[in-house]
Amino acid sequence: MIVTIDGPAGSGKSTIAALLVERKGFAHIDTGAIYRIIGYIFHNGPTKDDIDRLKIDFKIVNSAVLLEYNGKNMEKYIRSEDIGKLASNVAKLDFVRHYVNALSRKIVNSSSNKNFVIDGRDAGEVIFPNADLKFFLVADINERAKRRAKETDGDVEKIKLQIFQRDEEDTKRDLAPLIQPKDAVVIDTTNKSIDEVYSIVNKMVDNV
Repeated sequence: MIVTIDGPAGSGKSTIAALLVERKGFAHIDTGAIYRIIGYIFHNGPTKDDIDRLKIDFKIVNSAVLLEYNGKNMEKYIRSEDIGKLASNVAKLDFVRHYVNALSRKIVNSSSNKNFVIDGRDAGEVIFPNADLKFFLVADINERAKRRAKETDGDVEKIKLQIFQRDEEDTKRDLAPLIQPKDAVVIDTTNKSIDEVYSIVNKMVDNV
């Protein structure tokens, strides 16, 4: 089974994806981690030839998708804020996005007996248009700002402005904009607890 969860920043995508991993044994494809690895490898930005030659390997161990480069597990190298900025830069390149999307599909196709969840901006529309279930999470911007502030101990108003700017960028950019798939189940998480949202997702997963 393939489940996609798309939506704007702070809507709860990664939280619900993590619960599907924890409670139902789904394997989680973290496309952000792939972009981070590419940013880590090519600090000055890759060329198309660099990406054509790039080989990121993977292993699926229980519910974990482990990403490797040159035989090294990359997790401990890629989670800094600096690498996050590099990842954002490389994600704007169409040939990089094609690579990440193709690798995501390759991971799924490598295992015929595993359920996968992928969260992002265009997972259900572009990466896995034939997913078994597609969810699109939304939430009021004030609520999303509060959630992020709680996670980071940041200023709510400052974070609200950042989220607004991110929303504008995500929905209006030419390459891989935030898209609500026509066949997605839309869940407004504004006034729902995590367990309430997960309950909706879980029931639908069980009924597939």
